[in-house]
Amino acid sequence: MITLYTCGASPYSHSTRIVLAEKELPVEMFEVEPTDKPAKLLELNPYGKLPTLLDRDTVLFESTVVNEYLDERYPHPPLKPGSPAERAQMRLWVLRAHDELYSLYFKLAEGKAKDETAQQMQSYLEAMDVFLARQPYFVEGLYTLADVTVAPILWRLPTIGVETSKMPNLEAYMDSLFERPAFERALSEHEQMMHG
Repeated sequence: MITLYTCGASPYSHSTRIVLAEKELPVEMFEVEPTDKPAKLLELNPYGKLPTLLDRDTVLFESTVVNEYLDERYPHPPLKPGSPAERAQMRLWVLRAHDELYSLYFKLAEGKAKDETAQQMQSYLEAMDVFLARQPYFVEGLYTLADVTVAPILWRLPTIGVETSKMPNLEAYMDSLFERPAFERALSEHEQMMHG
């Protein structure tokens, strides 16, 4: 049995819950408040980072590491492309999402440099819209960990006042992500309330 320590408000935890749901893996989840981490979590992971995954004797944290591990350990359905070049492209998209998209989201959520950050977020999403005019997903038209990584931030855009109605390709992409049964199963109660 897999054990996951997760936070219902965290996009990082959300991405790992999506992977687990896509693979329909049995998992025991413990909802953790970032300000009140249980002793058991800190025993497993002294950093207390969320998500933290326990699979038999393997303890992992950092969502990108956890998500790749889950895909390799439980390969069906695959969330990574088959070729080395495509896997490298996927990892680049994941890295860019964490470095850029997540960073912009957290700045906006915390109210930092709001006008400038909002413009940067708008530009980033407009570039995504242009890219998604050519293909339905980020890597050769395949649903991969790149899409899993981006989905939690896109779901949270309304909570930071970001409007996407003038980006039809991005909106179609978001619909395709949010309509996946695994995405719906992975939503925490907190995340469900983000969209009423």
